[in-house]
Amino acid sequence: MPACYQGELTIQRGKIVSVAESKGGVTLIIDGKRKEIPDAWVLPGLVDAHAHVVGLGIACREGYLYGANSKQECIERILQANIYRDGWIVARGWNQELWSPALFPTRWDLDEYFPDTPVVLFRVDGHAVWVNTKVLNIASITQSTPDPVGGAILRNSDGEPTGILIDAAADLVTEYIPRLSLTEIEHAIIQALFLCSQAGLTEIHDMDVLPEDLPIFTRLAEEGKLPCRVLSWVRGQHYEWRDHGILPTVGEFHRVVGVKFFADGALGSRGAALLEPYSDEPSNSGLLLLTKEELVERFKCVIEDGFSSIAVHAIGDRAVRVVLDAFESLHTLYPSLDDIRFRIEHSQIVHPDDIRRYASLGAIASVQPIHCISDAQMAEQRLGARVHNSYRWRSFLEHGVLLCAGSDFPVESYNPLLGIEAFCRRVPTARQESWQPQECISIVDAVDAYTINAHRAADMSYRRGRIAPGMDADITILDRNIYACPLEELSQARTLATVVGGKLYEHA
Repeated sequence: MPACYQGELTIQRGKIVSVAESKGGVTLIIDGKRKEIPDAWVLPGLVDAHAHVVGLGIACREGYLYGANSKQECIERILQANIYRDGWIVARGWNQELWSPALFPTRWDLDEYFPDTPVVLFRVDGHAVWVNTKVLNIASITQSTPDPVGGAILRNSDGEPTGILIDAAADLVTEYIPRLSLTEIEHAIIQALFLCSQAGLTEIHDMDVLPEDLPIFTRLAEEGKLPCRVLSWVRGQHYEWRDHGILPTVGEFHRVVGVKFFADGALGSRGAALLEPYSDEPSNSGLLLLTKEELVERFKCVIEDGFSSIAVHAIGDRAVRVVLDAFESLHTLYPSLDDIRFRIEHSQIVHPDDIRRYASLGAIASVQPIHCISDAQMAEQRLGARVHNSYRWRSFLEHGVLLCAGSDFPVESYNPLLGIEAFCRRVPTARQESWQPQECISIVDAVDAYTINAHRAADMSYRRGRIAPGMDADITILDRNIYACPLEELSQARTLATVVGGKLYEHA
């Protein structure tokens, strides 16, 4: 059966029983009930292999800085929103790369409007925060406060903190931010997954999940309130999963499968760890958040606790190499690791010498194609001539590396069709031509990255990722055949319905 087709599917007890191709649309027979969807096309259920579910739900409330064209516009949006979290202003989405000049803002910009209210504003990638003086005082951050390991407190020429905290330095203030209530977290999860379902997603690989949020997912799954399956990778940077006694779990709509770590920061905040200095800041090579030895010690604990997946955030080529070195050390320590899925999340900048190491070590490249079209201009500034080593999708495939795809929402859009188009066309925002077109991939490979390869990356391909008898009834139904339509029209396709575990969700 082709991957995108029209025809009749019979589903019983959450499984596909039979499929028959025919023209005109899609017919679903679910536990004896017939549903006709004319002019529709069916795909295996689309998966977002790297996302942040609670983050998306919170962004629906606090993410009103996305797309702001200046720091002043950010401030005006905050004033208009007038939203508080227990007396604090917390928002997210600012991106200085959209501003002219593209400079980091300061605490003094905020102090003029918010002298007495704590203000914490997360950068679009979540790897930097912009705070006012009130927050610095609450956290006791002064001129004499040292940079934490894996973080940077940006300072002016007098050594005064400017209010921008990078990566681990952000932890100095985030611990003081009022926590959302359980009801608010539950609402955020449901709202986020409803949006994902509308976009055609049937499963989410949820990264860096707080241990305290896991019971909420489990309860919502047991109550039948999750319109998408959720696989969780729990936070592990500081052994959080062990501190909370988290072990792997199984379930149809929610399961805990792995642990997530961070090897470096992000390119936009110059925290990605590079082998050579940044082209636009020669004194800086980024931040390595964990050494190889520290990664190996954490990986050993993950394996001892019985998890089936280790996911590591690595954006810069130095971070990628350190993670690969850690994986290699682990292979030396353990004679067989066939049951463990080793994932390098983002895999944005990879030295040519390290591409083939992915395949030899069984490392999975978990990428977010939409980052490429958003970040192209910024990546050129950060990397200079090395930019050809970034977003190397075809290179991965040509070297036999398993490639799976997601969005990193709420950093980028949760619409998987935007990612599929980015894979195939690679046309950056505000440009007309493909950027490094030699790394474009085919529509077949792109859809595979969002379906069968995503399930392979979670060791679930024996159940999902194909439309065939005996497979889980996880299906995305679109208004067109995306294998046949012009590539520039991919993102215009609409989701008419999804089926998850045999349950129909209509979105037309």
